[in-house]
Parts: sequence; C-alpha cells; structure tokens
Amino acid sequence: MNAVSLDNNGVGAANWAGPVLRVGDLAESVARAIAEDNPGKRISILDRGDYVRIHTEQTCRLTKQTLERHLGHPYELRLLEIEMPSFSGRLETCADEYVWYYRNS
Repeated sequence: MNAVSLDNNGVGAANWAGPVLRVGDLAESVARAIAEDNPGKRISILDRGDYVRIHTEQTCRLTKQTLERHLGHPYELRLLEIEMPSFSGRLETCADEYVWYYRNS
C-alpha cells in the first residue's frame, strides 16, 4: 500500500476524499480494498484512536467485490454506512461500488 502520512491537523488533505470509519477489522479491510481499487494513487490512512480516515486525492473508489475478498465473506456495501460516521468529499453509492470524490463547487 502506498500510504501517506499527514500531521495531526490533517494538513495537506484539502483535495482528499474518502470514508471515516470506526477502528476495527472492517476499517482495515476497507483500507486494503481502497488501496487495491485505486491503483497508483497515494492513500492517506490517519488513525485517530477511535476512528480512522482513509482517503485518496480527488476520487476514492471502493468496490463490493474487492472488499468482500479482503473480508473473506459476503458484505452489503450499504452496511458500511453504520460504521462510517463521516466522510470527506461527496459520495455516490450503488449496490456494488462507493465513490467518494472532491469537487470544488
């Protein structure tokens, strides 16, 4: 994974998009899946203790297929919203893919 670290204030994250998840196995699997679903992009993983921010620049894609492979079992993406108290950017959802994106408007 091509992780990038930000300082504690999140400096450098202005154009980043992605989920904020409760810490745990799901968050770890989401981070791995996002790294795989966004090849060549820098991934920011910022652990805040109780939650983790997982972001990429401009657009962050997560597919059901990749997440299920990392979890090792079937998973409905809509259930992710229970573990996602927040996110950066805007979010487009469908049954097999979530896409967070940054748009300056």
